Amino acid sequence: MIFLSGCEKKIQAPQHQKACSEFYDLKAEQCDTLETLVTKLEPYSVIFIGDHHDSKNLHVRIAAIIKSLQKRGYSIALANEWFTPDDNALLDRYNLKTIHQAPFLEAIRWKKKAGYPFESFSPIYEAVQEGKGTLYGINLSTKERKLISDQNLSAMTPELLDFHNNLDLNTSSHRQLLKPFFDYCHRKKAGEDALTCKERMYRVQVAWDSKMAQESVKLSKKVLKTPQDKLIVFAGAFHLSSHLGINMRFSRQSDALHVTLLPYPKPQESIDLGYSDFVLFYEVDDKNDSKNPK
Repeated sequence: MIFLSGCEKKIQAPQHQKACSEFYDLKAEQCDTLETLVTKLEPYSVIFIGDHHDSKNLHVRIAAIIKSLQKRGYSIALANEWFTPDDNALLDRYNLKTIHQAPFLEAIRWKKKAGYPFESFSPIYEAVQEGKGTLYGINLSTKERKLISDQNLSAMTPELLDFHNNLDLNTSSHRQLLKPFFDYCHRKKAGEDALTCKERMYRVQVAWDSKMAQESVKLSKKVLKTPQDKLIVFAGAFHLSSHLGINMRFSRQSDALHVTLLPYPKPQESIDLGYSDFVLFYEVDDKNDSKNPK
């Protein structure tokens, strides 16, 4: 995925931003360390953290944020894009270490769902385990996404049909954000024209974001019982960019105080206006990593 913004106007990074080595507060226009960032995150009960899936360096940095919150006495529930709510029982077993890693990865079909080395993500999951937190899935299943993509209404469950019929496909700023990506519709079906392909892909994107927002709202009501409870929603950065994805749809359904932290590979040059609340700068792992990862 590429970095885009719903706002056409861009601001050049302030000079002190170019010297940031860890984090950047876009609202205050100042650099943060891990400690000052975590202090700023403390008032928020829901924290959206974006991912670039091919970077272990980034995942190690995210794990450090989780550990720092836990050291301050916070209990972490991690909601993850890779998994669905049907995976929660298995995620609970893994989190409680009642199933070994190899059979867990096979049972949850990690290679098919993710395609990236599990070892890259393990620092995050281990941080949650060590802090006695919890793991949850929030995404649509592959079958559900296909039914929505094909608009196979007759095969949908009543619940999925209702979900499909209530998708908001008319948020103009979100369409503007995705337009450059969908202008080249790279997943055309046989006999499908470009416009139909774009609309189908956009529908699936909205469904993806909407489901993760819906499940995050449900989890916030379940896990946020005390001021020391925090829900971290961990998903691809493009699903959170410019506050127009999961986070926007979450805010329509919940008044829980939330904040967004998105990654940016070094060297940073400029950040789009409204890209996020906070930015985490990280070193690209190696030459195989993209400067514009997912």
